Amino acid sequence: MKEGFLMSNIRSDDYLVNVKAVYVLDMLGVRDLSYFDDPETNRSIYREEVEIDAASYTICYKRGFGYEALATHTLTTKETDYMLRELTEYFAEVPDLPAPAVEEEAPTVRLKLTYHSGAVVTYLCNFDRQFLPKHWLQFRNDIKAKFDFYSMKGDLLSEKLIRYGRRDDEFIYCTVYDNTTKNLGYFLTDDDAVRPGDRVSVPAEGGAVTGKVSKVEYFTAYTAPAAPDSLPRILKRINS
Repeated sequence: MKEGFLMSNIRSDDYLVNVKAVYVLDMLGVRDLSYFDDPETNRSIYREEVEIDAASYTICYKRGFGYEALATHTLTTKETDYMLRELTEYFAEVPDLPAPAVEEEAPTVRLKLTYHSGAVVTYLCNFDRQFLPKHWLQFRNDIKAKFDFYSMKGDLLSEKLIRYGRRDDEFIYCTVYDNTTKNLGYFLTDDDAVRPGDRVSVPAEGGAVTGKVSKVEYFTAYTAPAAPDSLPRILKRINS
């Protein structure tokens, strides 16, 4: 197995056989991250790791604080092959950079690229603009954008995902608009399957009209914006 600390053996076509990349950032002794301090050594401990695997189409992002806390996020995407090629291109300039510096007390970054041929190329340096490729920031942005797109940082146990379902003490209030986008107001229903976008028949002067539900809300008799017994009811939901 071939291994080295400078990626001087990377050719323009080498990235076509890249199967895996592991990027690791270790930060020890970083004083400004005081809320991660290890009380025994007074050193902050922080670790980031990104693994891109073409074989399983996964990007795994790990973030660790101290010795016990570890957050792991895994994304499956067919773009892993493209991202590996892109990453190899970004780091292909490493041989032209100054010789890597590694100080024990400073944050360090390690990149390991594995190829189908069995070759393994590694690069180790301090987390410093002088020793990192100029496209490192683009690599960081590409990974971040991919996870942000899939809402990795969205609401934890989001209430938005459980917004439907009436409790025993609640009434279902539907806001309904007619075909001219005029707000017809609140209408009650007992149909717990009504959703925004549904077409419904509601009472009006001279008969019934068809409208569209724009919002579904749940209120108790004490929290309702209008008394339940003062509101008209949806006549039916129109399936077609």
